[in-house]
Amino acid sequence: MSSMMTNHITTFRKAFKIDKTLNLSEAAPLIEAIYDAQGEAYEVVCGIDWDTPAVGFRAQTLLNLLSRTYEHAQAMLVASVTGSPASSEVLGRTVIEGAINVTYLAARGNPGMLLNFLHSWVSEHNKKLTDWRQLIADRAPRKVLDRIDIRQSLLGELTTYLEGAENHCGLAAERSNSPWPKQLLQRFQALGREEAYFECYHRLSGACHLTGEDTIIYLISQQMPQDVQVRMGREAWAYSRMMTMFSSLFFLDAAMACAQAFGGTIPSLDAHQTRIVQEIVKIGPAAGIPNAA
Repeated sequence: MSSMMTNHITTFRKAFKIDKTLNLSEAAPLIEAIYDAQGEAYEVVCGIDWDTPAVGFRAQTLLNLLSRTYEHAQAMLVASVTGSPASSEVLGRTVIEGAINVTYLAARGNPGMLLNFLHSWVSEHNKKLTDWRQLIADRAPRKVLDRIDIRQSLLGELTTYLEGAENHCGLAAERSNSPWPKQLLQRFQALGREEAYFECYHRLSGACHLTGEDTIIYLISQQMPQDVQVRMGREAWAYSRMMTMFSSLFFLDAAMACAQAFGGTIPSLDAHQTRIVQEIVKIGPAAGIPNAA
């Protein structure tokens, strides 16, 4: 392991106050990969000349979105190594969604689409506030309605800010021709990743939405011998670890898309992807999924 990789593990351990006695060897390939990818993407995007307001807007927005996804990827690995496999699946699903959004915006989008993406949240949040106000209008205390009104007023200010960015960057034409797909599945499809939507993203819905899947398995297992229950538990744990590997690969794709959007690349990407795929193949049988990769 190189000194840089060792530093990544040390940094991760210190940042999240992980005991020195906890063995991080199984998570090491993922920690090293996401730390390298985040750092190298940041170097590329910040290393170019932001020669127009539109380029600067796109660079800062994509970096922020990638960094937010990176934060969730870190938390996913913290949950995985500290004994919360189901929570790592929840965070892994968030990583996949964030990574697909970033990849789509970087690889298929432009500054105008980024504006549409930002406007989509303002519009949806404003609709929720309107629906909430209508629901409670005839029975809520005045102060509650006032707080909703204040929040909607703030959204008006955010809209004004985005409109100012559009004018400053000259993005009116781009914005009108670059819609933001409303459905996540559409983004997977546009990136040629429709199968991954079902194989990875949807696969993690059980933990994320607390569906009946795990409870059904738990109830069935109560009638089984103790050794079978133990084997099922080990398999579930391995499955969760395997899914953190898949989620990490999505993050690497997002980092690469950001770098490529500005004419760069992620030098460490191929080596990290190869290593993670090898780890997936290795853990697949224990996770109950031979030929997982």
